[in-house]
Amino acid sequence: MRRTVQSAYWNDTVSHATVTTGLRAALLASVLVFVPSSMNSAAAQDIVSNVKLQRPDDNARMLVEADQMVYDYDNERVSAVGHVEIYYGDYTLQANKVTYDQKSARLIADGSVRITEPGGNVMTANYIDITEDFRTGFVRSLRVQTPEKARFAADKAERRDDDITVFDKGVYTTCEPCRENPKKSPLWQIKASRIIYNSKDKMVYYKAAKFEFMGVPLLYTPYLAHPDPSRKRSSGLLAPRGGYNSELGTYVTPRYYWAPSESYDVTFSPTYYSKQGLLGNATWRQHVGIGTYNVRVAGISQQDKDAFSGTSGDKTFRGAIESSGQLNLSSKWKFGWDVSLLSDKLFLRDYDLTNEDESKRSSIYLVGQGERNYFDARANYYNIMTDSLNQSEQAVVHPSIDYSAYSKTPLFGGEGRLQVNSTSITRDDERQTTIGGVTRTDGVSGTYNRTSVDASWKRKFVAPGGQVITPFTSLRGDLYWMPSKSGAPAALVDENLALRGMPTVGVDYRLPVLVTTGSTSHIIEPIAQVIARPNEAQIGELPNDDSQSLIFDDTILFDPNKFSGYDRVEGGTRANIGFQYRAQMASGWSVNALAGRSFQLAGRNSFAKNDLTSTGLDSGLDKTRSDYVARVGVNSNKGIAAIARGRFDSDTADLKYASLSASGSYDRYTGSVGYAYTDKRPSAGINQVRQEITTAASIKFADFWSVGGSSQYDIARGGLVSGALKLKYEDECFAVSLQYSQTRESYSDTTSDKTVMLQFDFKSLADGQLSYSEESD
Repeated sequence: MRRTVQSAYWNDTVSHATVTTGLRAALLASVLVFVPSSMNSAAAQDIVSNVKLQRPDDNARMLVEADQMVYDYDNERVSAVGHVEIYYGDYTLQANKVTYDQKSARLIADGSVRITEPGGNVMTANYIDITEDFRTGFVRSLRVQTPEKARFAADKAERRDDDITVFDKGVYTTCEPCRENPKKSPLWQIKASRIIYNSKDKMVYYKAAKFEFMGVPLLYTPYLAHPDPSRKRSSGLLAPRGGYNSELGTYVTPRYYWAPSESYDVTFSPTYYSKQGLLGNATWRQHVGIGTYNVRVAGISQQDKDAFSGTSGDKTFRGAIESSGQLNLSSKWKFGWDVSLLSDKLFLRDYDLTNEDESKRSSIYLVGQGERNYFDARANYYNIMTDSLNQSEQAVVHPSIDYSAYSKTPLFGGEGRLQVNSTSITRDDERQTTIGGVTRTDGVSGTYNRTSVDASWKRKFVAPGGQVITPFTSLRGDLYWMPSKSGAPAALVDENLALRGMPTVGVDYRLPVLVTTGSTSHIIEPIAQVIARPNEAQIGELPNDDSQSLIFDDTILFDPNKFSGYDRVEGGTRANIGFQYRAQMASGWSVNALAGRSFQLAGRNSFAKNDLTSTGLDSGLDKTRSDYVARVGVNSNKGIAAIARGRFDSDTADLKYASLSASGSYDRYTGSVGYAYTDKRPSAGINQVRQEITTAASIKFADFWSVGGSSQYDIARGGLVSGALKLKYEDECFAVSLQYSQTRESYSDTTSDKTVMLQFDFKSLADGQLSYSEESD
């Protein structure tokens, strides 16, 4: 770096030298001093030793860059002038001018001062008188901005030791200054006679604080404290919530958060209901090194014990204990739980303490994940919250175990896989459903245990012409154990054990053909699949709990076993035929489509024979030649996508099942629509077509303002299942929304809940909620 001494002159009051550089002058580790030729070397050495800056530790180095360096030897001052930047450890200081006074050991920064601290806080001021280690000092017109956008301002402030800044007549907010008028008051702010900010503890303290919203004072308090946005845990009051419920009356929920330790905390959120009294509610959370867990306890002594007709047992005291957690036993194993103990099945529902619709599941699980294997064991208990199902009709799973492993090395040149599922279920009473005069046994009473083992293999070959041939085979065995008097189906009442086996051999053939037209690439791919196996044994003689869901569409057309679970397994020889089409355009748009059907070639059709749940009947697969299934999807790769699926009668091409979904976003507009159609299923007693449409849309009609809504409409019944309309404002420091929603109650399906909710969030400070809800027929 080139430096030249441009002038040196002395008088009886000041002696100084001015040094200019074509780039920038710099001081590294200590101040580099240029002395006039009239001074002897001893005097120069004395000045150098006196001007040397204090270091916070042996490794800290100071780098000063400026347009000019000015030295005042008589007063022992050094000034950096013009575009000054000082780097000292993890600190950065920028200013128009910085003067170091060796006598007082202080740095004085003047003009557009900006300091960036190690934690990311940014301070700006017109003038700062600060010690050389940047820890203490007096500041005029100070502004501080933390990395989380918390902003402090004051006409004057003082930096003290231990990372404390004191603002006299200070202001705190998280709102950005108005770009058009920086002097305009932010949307919200807290003014105080004194603000104390501890950047180490991340706490803000106020004396004589006044909260203003849109320039209007709303709240005064002699003392206030809260954490800054970077601190995630701090004891203190949370914003209360309140509202009105037609069944519970007016209610208010004060909340207090207590964090006595870094490893655990407690949230108290009791609620007082004008019609039912005080509901106690507290949640404990703890981190135990290898994981976390929480416990929630809630209870109430009801003032009106007859208010809820569905309540069973003690109608005076009602409550619940809930706990969930997960522990990382090792890098591959996890143990967890989510359990609930309830006084009665409707408590959580009646007091709106759950988001579940029909049941509250309690689960304990152990999960292991390796590179090529997976293990999952879990026990489930379901607390029923519907009026249409009794608790005794709900199964208890104790437990269900899944294991899957892929071969580490190629097996006969292909991939081998082992799948194991073992499930044990108990149900006190048989569950039957009668619809349209047809009775189904959805769950048998008693206890049954099933263990299924499936070993499979497949290998892919690419033949000449791009043909893709994939042979596959599997061998599956199922063992059922049903203790005597378990309530199993009549055919097995006197048998404790039942065996079922299913060997499978098949081949998948595909011939993708690439065609290019202009800037568009097309792939046309015929697909054929043939699967040979014996008949499914004991259809209707074994329980079916996990294979009751069956929707025949393109997603399962080429599945060797189209049943969803293990209790049923597809049998007979079957062929699946289809054509797949894909197109990619230069504009980014893409199209994908598939159409096909399935043929029962030999043996018994598993879907044509009735089991206890009528699962396969009217599915479109219960014929020798199945219904047609098809899919068409488009995607713009720029926010617009749509996909349609359908199933069409094999003889008349009448629509049997359809689903449509489309979504898109453009500029300030977003929206989606969905449609579902299901034809009659006489075998299940469903003699009416079911149709439903769902919509959602939102518009950002101005900066920070948006309006949106959603709906779910039952076309067949002619009624609204759910709907919501929401108006929202949100900027960097504040959010408020007003929402109206109406939901058909899923518990009884005879009433609807209507709710108006106001939510607000003063970001980094507090949030709150007010609601009004009523139930109507």
